[in-house]
Amino acid sequence: MNILKNGIDFLGQKLKAYASETVVYKRGLDSVSIQATFCKTNCHIEDESGLKVGGHVIDFLFAAQDLVINGSQTTPQAGDQIVFNSNSYEAFFLPDGCWRYSDPYGTIIRLHTKEI
Repeated sequence: MNILKNGIDFLGQKLKAYASETVVYKRGLDSVSIQATFCKTNCHIEDESGLKVGGHVIDFLFAAQDLVINGSQTTPQAGDQIVFNSNSYEAFFLPDGCWRYSDPYGTIIRLHTKEI
C-alpha cells in the first residue's frame, strides 16, 4: 500500500469535487467538457537582450484521465484551448513546456495558458 499515492488520489478527488468548474477543452474541431481548477503560475521570461520580465500565466488543473479526445486519452498540445466563463485560453509555452504533471504519479495535469 502506497500511502502517498492514496493521499494524492484522495486530494485529487476532493479538488475535482469541491474546487473545480466545468470547462470546454478544445483541439481543432474536437472538444470535451471536463472539470478543471483555475489557478496561476508566476513566471519570469528573459528576452534576447537579457531583460527579465515577470508576470503570471493562467493555469488549469484537471485529472489526466479526463482528457479524452476522439475516444483516446491524450495530453495537451500546442494550439489547444480552454473555454471558461465565455473567455478563451490557449496553451502557452514556458521554458518547461505548456503543461506538466502536478504530482509524481501523473494523475493531475497543470496546463499553462494565456487568454486570447
